Amino acid sequence: MRFIAILLVVCAITSCFDIPFYSKSRTVDAHGWYSSDTLKFEFNISDSTTRFNSHVDLSHTASYPYSNIFLFIDITYPNAKHRVDILECVLADNRGNWYGSGLGDMVNHRIEYFNDIAFPLSGKYELGITHGMRSEPLEEITDLGLRLESVSL
Repeated sequence: MRFIAILLVVCAITSCFDIPFYSKSRTVDAHGWYSSDTLKFEFNISDSTTRFNSHVDLSHTASYPYSNIFLFIDITYPNAKHRVDILECVLADNRGNWYGSGLGDMVNHRIEYFNDIAFPLSGKYELGITHGMRSEPLEEITDLGLRLESVSL
């Protein structure tokens, strides 16, 4: 009886958390991010009918000199075809106040990429992200991540 009670409590607690289908982060070189440096992510889709919300997680220091960042996102499908998207991420308001959250010198953003999408093919997907800013190298970006969450019906 005690085991069942513990199991119910664990199930109740874990159901409150948003456990992603995929979540990985890459650290950006401390000397700066060059536009030729691609941050790569790989994931497998086993059911092409499953729908997802996707986000780019971006971290930077409070010294990041811009209020936005442009990202080039290159998706390689299991059949080797490509799709390239340009994502403008607005990071601060007109007064320079960061939209993200953070502690101390770090600012974290969860940026919506796609909502309620289905990947059309089963298999391995590769996603590469580069920046499209004019600064070389782009400084003060510390981490970049990809997050896929299953959409519940």
